[in-house]
Amino acid sequence: MTEPWLERWEEGRIGWHEPAGNSRLRKHWTATGRRVIVPLCGKTFDLIWLEQQGNDVVGVELSELAVRAFFEENGLSYSVHEAELPAFTADDRQITIVCGDYFAFTADPFDAYFDRGALVALPADERPGYVEHTRSLLAANAETMIITLEYDQDVVDGPPYAVAADELLTYWPELRRVAADEDLANGPPKFRAAGLQEMIAVVWQAPGSPARRNPMAPQ
Repeated sequence: MTEPWLERWEEGRIGWHEPAGNSRLRKHWTATGRRVIVPLCGKTFDLIWLEQQGNDVVGVELSELAVRAFFEENGLSYSVHEAELPAFTADDRQITIVCGDYFAFTADPFDAYFDRGALVALPADERPGYVEHTRSLLAANAETMIITLEYDQDVVDGPPYAVAADELLTYWPELRRVAADEDLANGPPKFRAAGLQEMIAVVWQAPGSPARRNPMAPQ
């Protein structure tokens, strides 16, 4: 999906982007003092919100256009650390975006993971490899939040793709379904044009082990 993803950013076809960030993240995430990975992060405001909760946040994004747009649109100065996968790091915030192929990304284990747009961006045959790589980046008992979509793919197909509960739980059996609500209004126009009547956004979570207190966390 590398070329189509880059083309979407170049052409401005980023209907999945939420300028104010994800409301479900703000409602259900409680972890602080974590080192959080956000795969396929685009230019999401969620990186800033997670950092504001006292976390050290690392996004991974293929499109350099998206990475630079994140910092510029949010008025953040940043430094670029050149490497095989260059890292763009905010000068005054605990936020880094690594630019490049997520499957080539390696790092010390993260103790938290947020996924709103990565798993659902991948077709079924690519999801097991994505999960395997993601698990290799996480510490045992990492705090986890994944948001999936459930809809009838016989009516219309993704991306974003539907991910059934049974499939998700084969990857992360520790997850618990904590919320589900209608989200068709935020779906791609092609979904409604095809006659889709319902699209459910589902929040899944697994609490992690207690983290150290981050002195930057809100009191």
